[in-house]
Amino acid sequence: MSAPTIAVYGSARIAPDDPRYVAGIALGAALATAGFRVVTGGYDGLMSAVSHGAREAGGEVLGYTVTAWDGLPANRWVTSAIDSSDLFDRLRRFSQVDLGIALDGGIGTLVEVAAAWNLLQVTTTARPLLLIGDAWVAFLAYAREHLVVGPADLRLVSTLPSGAGPAEIVAVVRLLLSAAPTSARIGG
Repeated sequence: MSAPTIAVYGSARIAPDDPRYVAGIALGAALATAGFRVVTGGYDGLMSAVSHGAREAGGEVLGYTVTAWDGLPANRWVTSAIDSSDLFDRLRRFSQVDLGIALDGGIGTLVEVAAAWNLLQVTTTARPLLLIGDAWVAFLAYAREHLVVGPADLRLVSTLPSGAGPAEIVAVVRLLLSAAPTSARIGG
């Protein structure tokens, strides 16, 4: 069985001097050290931070890029850039990972989370989704109050607050993967 593939979604706009960038490096390193293959969007910000940490820890880093958007190459930490033809192709690729993690982000990260969450609602082979950060906790509270979202929908995603450390995140990832149906696992 191949190493589980973990996608990490996050903002391209987080600068290297931001504490969240430093935390992203630590998360990437922890995931790679734990034996996971890491996937990011392949660009700057948190995607670069997580890729950096995973690569420096000796891990494999896939970058799901869309060069048709802007022609930008993947960040230097990506070991294999996989170019998608458009956003929908990229989302399809992300839907095939073993687990998704969302860090702080903007509209792009929100789209990735919404797609993953919707797949959890409508398929039996969707992958677990872990939202990390107080903004995601607040987003779920907003969804509970203002959207047509029931308790069963909210139970489909897991959350950790801002400040969760890499070891805690890896422990939750392992727990979520162990609870996922084997048929949903890429390597399973």
